[in-house]
Amino acid sequence: MEIIYDHRSYLAALPSSLTIGNFDGVHLGHQRILTRLVQSARASGTTSVVLSFEPHPLQLLIPKKAPIRITPIVDKISIINKWNLDILGVLEFNKAFSELSGEQFVKQIILGIFRAKHLFVGNNFIFGHRRSGNVLLLQELSKKFNFVVHIVPQVVVRGFRVSSSRIRDLIQCGKISTANRLLGRYHTISGPIVPGRGLGKKLLLPTLNILPTTELVPSPGVYVSESIIRAKHYLSVTNVGWAPTVSGKNLIIETHVLDSNLKKPPTNLSIAFLHRLRDEKKFRSIGDLKKQVLTDCQRARRFFSLFKNVNRYKSF
Repeated sequence: MEIIYDHRSYLAALPSSLTIGNFDGVHLGHQRILTRLVQSARASGTTSVVLSFEPHPLQLLIPKKAPIRITPIVDKISIINKWNLDILGVLEFNKAFSELSGEQFVKQIILGIFRAKHLFVGNNFIFGHRRSGNVLLLQELSKKFNFVVHIVPQVVVRGFRVSSSRIRDLIQCGKISTANRLLGRYHTISGPIVPGRGLGKKLLLPTLNILPTTELVPSPGVYVSESIIRAKHYLSVTNVGWAPTVSGKNLIIETHVLDSNLKKPPTNLSIAFLHRLRDEKKFRSIGDLKKQVLTDCQRARRFFSLFKNVNRYKSF
């Protein structure tokens, strides 16, 4: 997959099958579009192209309303790459872009640069200056400029319409299992290992603390997780919160790797959240906390035992 950051230097050798969007989370709805896009490109002999923007347009237009990212740009590229696309455009969203009307964007970018013959969008797709572009405009222009607009229906899972905003809300509320269903994989955060206060190793169980590079951290609580260390997956239990029993003041993310002795301490860690066990709470004593932590580990092992033969999601 070739990644383009400056569309002005791109010269299209072939017409394209193309889609546009922010693809935050690369959820099941996005995945449906990507799958149909790649199928179309192969069937029509066109180049498969995904256009995304960096930063999110709202960060330029209305910063206070810009959404928290589900997936950082590096992770988004890694996930999209699994569809074996020809081109991923990560275009800088700037003032010039923001001032293009819907029709100008179609003529100058979609047709003028990327030579789109097949365009894949959702039925609520909006684009262009002051939201002047929509599906009706695309259909009107397609007749004039000879390209095909494919309207991809929304994905609904157990009554939930799959959208980035819905997934964002679920993660922030701690409803991680439902969020994972809509994502089609486990929500994962990554970051460097940072030193903690050493209380876990001394008083409870040894933990790895991370400083996440991901913006969207699940709601405080205790989770069944997978810890990805040097490309290997380990069963783990992760706490997100303030450690109130030991008078914690800052939000921490700490994970205990189950039944594994890590001989070489890692420098970076990714944590995939599988299932929420409980809320974080303050215990009367360290002893009570340790008893609960051991119970959390037992419940996590039982969870993994029950689901080890099930076709599970994957961390990217």
